[in-house]
Amino acid sequence: MKLFLWLACLIPGLGLAQTVKFRKYKKGQKFHYQLTTESFRNHQPDSRTIAVSKHTVIEDAGSFAEEIEWITKTVFSKKDTFHLDSLAKKVPHYKISLAPGGYLKIPPLTIPEMTGEITDLHSFYVAISPALHIQQLGPNRLSFRDTILKGNFADGNQVLAGEDCIQVSQKLLIKDKGITIIKTSFEPPDFMSIVPFIDTIGKQLFNSHNNFQMVRKGAGGKVDLLWGIEEFVITSTLDNNTGQVLKADMINLLNLKMRYNCSEDLKTYEEEIPLTIRRVLQLVLLK
Repeated sequence: MKLFLWLACLIPGLGLAQTVKFRKYKKGQKFHYQLTTESFRNHQPDSRTIAVSKHTVIEDAGSFAEEIEWITKTVFSKKDTFHLDSLAKKVPHYKISLAPGGYLKIPPLTIPEMTGEITDLHSFYVAISPALHIQQLGPNRLSFRDTILKGNFADGNQVLAGEDCIQVSQKLLIKDKGITIIKTSFEPPDFMSIVPFIDTIGKQLFNSHNNFQMVRKGAGGKVDLLWGIEEFVITSTLDNNTGQVLKADMINLLNLKMRYNCSEDLKTYEEEIPLTIRRVLQLVLLK
């Protein structure tokens, strides 16, 4: 109810507002983002991670891009703290761009310990990218249902196979003189959108069709098979002058089944258990 009241109050003030602007880059600009991730497994706290990326605006094929360098990562578990700065710095520099037609692909995932940070930062950028048409939001179009995205997140190391498929929706929450706040929802499509690794994955478990499946390395030459529902919502606060993300929050929820210690052909397994993973993430532009 509060959301509808906010929108009702904002509609009159949007009459003279422009649509969401494209990102404006300035060559040589440098800035940092801090990415904080809190994970909960079966409703219990699991870990917290803080990582920092450095971004430098460069010219790229007649346009602009951000060259990204990871510089720190710290993991706080229940029992210990791990400093993984050396691994963060091993990630090869890569480019990403929010300019129209800019480069927006996940780089090769050569450092498994940084897969989460790289893919999560990418998700924050995709949410407000021209490819998802946020520039169409405005006073006459406060929300719309948009693209279906298919992803492959296998890293060739721990994650041997991994796929998801997401239906995207955009909603304009707030637009004033200084900032724009946009909610991007990534939800299961209303049809079976992945080709199941095994027939069981094609059967509906929850309120929606399964849209997530993964095979990861287990112990003793075995593998673990996970499948079910993935959904997440990103709320982005943008600077109206530059289009830059000032901060963004993500809630990522996975309701899964896991077959533990499967054979490589996935036909036999030791046990099947439910698994709920909830991740709460925040991306903040550092001053």
